[in-house]
Amino acid sequence: MRLRSTLVTVGAAALLSALAVAPAHADGVQTLTGPATGDAAVYLTYVDCTSLFSPGTAPASRLNLGPFAAPMGRRSLGLVPAGGGTASGPVVWFDSLASVGSSFSVASTGGSTGASYVLVITPDAPAGAAWLGRTTLSVPSGGWQQVSASALTYDWSLVDLTSHAPLGPGGTATPAEFAAAHGDGKGLVVSGFGCDGGAFNLDAVQGGDSTFDFEGIALTTSLTVDGQKADAGDTVTITGRVTDARSRVTGDPLVLESRAPGGAWKAVGGPALAGADGLVHVDVPVTETTEFRWHRPESQYADEGWSDAVTVTVAPTVEPTTPTEK
Repeated sequence: MRLRSTLVTVGAAALLSALAVAPAHADGVQTLTGPATGDAAVYLTYVDCTSLFSPGTAPASRLNLGPFAAPMGRRSLGLVPAGGGTASGPVVWFDSLASVGSSFSVASTGGSTGASYVLVITPDAPAGAAWLGRTTLSVPSGGWQQVSASALTYDWSLVDLTSHAPLGPGGTATPAEFAAAHGDGKGLVVSGFGCDGGAFNLDAVQGGDSTFDFEGIALTTSLTVDGQKADAGDTVTITGRVTDARSRVTGDPLVLESRAPGGAWKAVGGPALAGADGLVHVDVPVTETTEFRWHRPESQYADEGWSDAVTVTVAPTVEPTTPTEK
């Protein structure tokens, strides 16, 4: 199963009008099973690699085991750009440029380039204007790297909030250095990768006092059989269904397991694929009373699991008797 989501785009009008009041966010570690954070102050987005005010193109998203050793838990969020020129990653609203808390871990098997923007209104910014900082990001192939906005050096310029036209240069500085020179202020930071079109993974997204860990989704596996009583040699049809938290059928492959009551479980053949209906159907001959269950192997986006066991009872064979001679 491949998860897809249209990530929240930065709407310039709403973004700029809300700079004076940064939204509140939740605290603590939040476990996510997809790209939506449910947090108004920390969320994923995509923007043009050369302009904060252009949305870029939405990437596809998916959960992965790893890659490598994930910085939190066992999985991370993979992002697959539709092409080059778009940076995808977290938006973090902040109350203080001097102590901006925005970081995340990124990994790419082929390396990736990106961009980071900071938009802030400081005391020295004229009415209707804000300071915009931009810097280029890059991570090598292999392993996880942490990106922290507070440690980055940005090229700053004053921009008109209506036309987005540049009004003058602001030099080069880290967020804390810029706040020391121009006064502190509220704003947001947007950082992302994928400008080169290469896939990458995110995890441990931190904004303020919130940290987001991407893990697997919860699945439920169930088993039904077309008859729980049979004669020796009969064939029964065993059906497996895998559903997500919204009761949607996912079509995951399953492995049928069986045992004599109280015995050890063993696989009945290899993985069985779902049919057009999203369910797995297997015909099994039975010669004795047998318990069956489905095993759902671990996947990129979910841990392994099992269904409840169902018993098929086979009636004992009655041997014919020989009449006794008198």
